Order: sequence, then structure tokens, then C-alpha cells
Amino acid sequence: MERKAFSSVARAILATLEKEGIEKVFIVSGTDYAAFIEEKVKDNSLPEFILVPHEITASSMALGYSLAGKLGVVAVHTVPGTLNSLGVVSNAFTSRIPLLVLAGRSPYTEEGNSASRNLRIHWTQEARDQGELGRQYFKYDFEIRDPSQTLVAVKRALQIALSEPRGPTYLEVPREVSVKECEGKFLNMDPYEPGPSRKQLQRVEELLREAERPAIITWRAGRRKEWFDALKEFAERIGSPVVNYVGEVSNYPSKGEMALDKLDLREPDLLLVIESEVPWIPKRVNVEAPVVRIDVEPAYSYIPYYGFPCHVCLQSTPLALREILVTPKDSWREEVRERVLKQREEKQRELEKLETQSKIHPRLLSKYVSEFKAIVVNEYPFNPRYGEFSFGEYFGDLSAGYLGWALGAGLGIKMATNRDVIITTGDGSFIFGVPEAFYYAAKSYSLPTMVVIFDNEGWLASAEAVEEVYPEGLAKAKKYFPGADFKRYNIGETVKAFGGFYRLVETPDEAKKGLEDGWRRVKMGDIAVIQAIVERAR
Repeated sequence: MERKAFSSVARAILATLEKEGIEKVFIVSGTDYAAFIEEKVKDNSLPEFILVPHEITASSMALGYSLAGKLGVVAVHTVPGTLNSLGVVSNAFTSRIPLLVLAGRSPYTEEGNSASRNLRIHWTQEARDQGELGRQYFKYDFEIRDPSQTLVAVKRALQIALSEPRGPTYLEVPREVSVKECEGKFLNMDPYEPGPSRKQLQRVEELLREAERPAIITWRAGRRKEWFDALKEFAERIGSPVVNYVGEVSNYPSKGEMALDKLDLREPDLLLVIESEVPWIPKRVNVEAPVVRIDVEPAYSYIPYYGFPCHVCLQSTPLALREILVTPKDSWREEVRERVLKQREEKQRELEKLETQSKIHPRLLSKYVSEFKAIVVNEYPFNPRYGEFSFGEYFGDLSAGYLGWALGAGLGIKMATNRDVIITTGDGSFIFGVPEAFYYAAKSYSLPTMVVIFDNEGWLASAEAVEEVYPEGLAKAKKYFPGADFKRYNIGETVKAFGGFYRLVETPDEAKKGLEDGWRRVKMGDIAVIQAIVERAR
């Protein structure tokens, strides 16, 4: 393979990304990126720099870009940038989202060349082990110490990020190294993924033949289109309900005949848990049926204490479902179909009743939002069971629970797909998402989106925790939760500073009208924020 020379390590990194089809780098630059900026000015064909003025927003945009099927790359500034990005990185790691994080490193020399230390922070921002800051949440981290390591390090970081279970990787580049000339070879390092043995598949087939009432529990089996299709075909072939048909992503069509909202887990005589780390809450459910797990890493080894059963563990992608051949269970299929039809009728009656109330219920607002047929990026309050989604139309509830990712991720998805996007957040998670940085990026790169704030005046999860731990407590009786209650402010109104549209709504009729008006402004190219005052309910 032909060796190639580069004017700098920075150029070699950008050229490798370009060769791998990466078109954009979301960047929060600092003094460590001088060589990268210089190389981009010299050659505009290198990946585009998407300048974002906060690491939470920048890394969230890269995460959203990956959710939409393109690898997100974010460049952050040394230790402070790394620390700011780690919450979003933890979401990517636990939810198995590929991401490449580039980070500068403070210059390590004090004199001798133009890249040496020249600011006070170059001493104070040096860490003894910068990679250690996020090592629990990076699949791979490496500091490029010599120019000859550059091409291999970048290719290896990309390979590991894209191999199942996917996740974030981290490369550090000291300023002195970034400016040096380098040469090397572009190596082939293809991503990889696990597959099951024929013996394991036969064990699953035996269990399925014996079962009369199998059920599927999933959370992110719809992350990739081929996985989504495999699960849909399998569930309908064996007549099995799909619990969490919309979980972290759309796993099975909301209108599908096997899309069941609720199931008493004492009913099934076989459970197939597919790409789900927490299939049920053990203290609330006593599961007796045998459990088959199909997962790229069934043991979830990053979780220190983990007591879920696995009678047959298939370390594989959901594509293993296409290799499982069984006879359908028609009696169970018909029962599931009847339950699905009944639940839809019940939800319709519920929504009609909620429309007559003076306050906005979150479920009703969820229905209103879903009627726009946009991709929904949700941070907790939106209820996807009250909408209609298929593959790639819903993203929410990332596993680490680090709040503030949805605003940036919505922009990343919009940028990658050019489809309509609606972002739903709580009042707290909206603030965590750094709204001004979000507005800046949306405005600067012409990414019109609508944000719907489900404003329930506080941390609902915290209040519910008090009620569960202290069911007879004074806080529950008084409905007063100091430390979880917020004061009310028109937090979405700051969008006006960026020429955007804002509306505060407090009744179902106001919500409908506000959403329609906001959507018209989005179609005109603006950012719209609808702040809906909702009941404290799920």
C-alpha cells in the first residue's frame, strides 16, 4: 500500500476522516486547534467545521448525527472540553452510539518552538492522565505522541467506535504533535460484530417450539434498519407481542398488530429479551419463564451489579432472528391482536376525555406533537405510545440518563437527514441543553426545528421517588417537594433573541393553536419554542 505524506498531523487526521466519508466535525476549538484551522483554510475540501459554542451542544449534535446513521465526530478543547462533553459521552457509551471525540492536549514543552506553551492555562490545564477522565465511558482512548502513529490511531478509533457494541472513542493530540509533518499508510480496519452459534440457535428453537405464549421485550433493537426489519418479521411470524415497541428508538411499527403497551410478565411462558439492559424492574415483577437474550453484549459487563437471568444467551445482533425457524402460535397471535385493538380504542377514549379538561395532560400533548409526522427527539416527558412511529422516527431516553442532550441531538439528526424534527424536553432538561448554544447552531447552519417544553414545574422523577420511598410521607400528602419543585419562568422566550418564535400555552386549545403557529414558522425557516404548562403526570 502506497505511503502518503502530509504537511501536518492535523491534516493527516482530517484527510483520514475525509477518506472514511466523514463530512463534518462539530468543533469547540481552543488554542490546541491552530494546525487544524490552518489546514482547513488551505484546503476547503477537508471535512466541514461546524462551530458550536458549547461542548454539551456540540457533542449532542455529533451524537444525533450518529443516531441518524452517519458517524458523529466532535472536537473539544483539552481538559475543560473533555469534562464538558463527558455527560453526553456517557449517554453514547451506555446506549451504544458510535462517536469519535478528538481532544487537544496542552503543549508539553515550555520553550523551543512556536507550538510550546505561551499561556498560563497551558500549565494548569495539563492532566496527569487526560484519557483517564473518561475511561469508564470510552471504548478506546489514545494519545498520539509521535506523527508516525497518526493514521493507525485514527483508523483504529473509527473501527472500534463502529464495531458492536458500538460506542465512543477518544483521541488526544498535543499541539506540538499536531503541527509536525507526517507520513503513513491508509490501512483497512473494518468494523466487526458478533454472531450466534448454530447450537445456540437450536436451543432457542426448542424453547420456542415448546412455548405457547412467547413475548418479546426490547429497548433498542430498532437502532439499525436491518435490525428493525428482522424484529418486525420475526414477531409477526411467531405471533409474539412486542413490549417497548417504541423504547429508546422505534423497534416495531406503532400501528403493527403485535405492538402491545402492557403485558403482565407472569403470562408469557418464554421471554425473548432483545437489546435491552433492563427488561423489567425485579422488585415489581417476579419472572418465572425462561429467558432468551439476543444482544451484542448480553452480560452488560459495564454495569457492576446485574442480576437478570439468561437461560440462553446469544451474543449477536438482532439479525439472528432471521436464523430462528419455528412454527407460529396462532391462538396466542389472535389474543395479542385483540389486546392491541382494545388498547387503541381505550387510548382514543382517554384522549377524547383529556381534550375536555382545562389543563394539558402530557399524553394529550404527546398526541398533538406526533400529528406533525416529524422525527421526534425526546428527553423524558413525551409519551411515544400516544404517537405513530416507524423506523428512524423516534429517539429518546438514552440509558445513562444524562440530561441536556436532546436539543443538540435534534440538530444533528436534522443536519444528517434534512427531515423535519421536533424536540421535546422537560423544563429542567431544556435548561440543561444550553438553549443559547442550541439557538446559535440552529440559526448559523439553517436548521429550523420546533422545541416543545413539557413544563411541569420541576423534577417529576424526583417527586415520584419521594412518593415511592415514603408512600405515607408528608411530602406526598402536601404535594410539596422542596428540592424538586421549580419556580415558573418563561424559559423558552430567549429564542426571540435569535429571531425565533415563542408561545406559552396552558390549555389543550392553546396547545393545538400554538403548535400549528410554531410549525408554520419552522416551515418558514425559523426556530420555534412552545412552552406548554402541563399536569404533573406521565
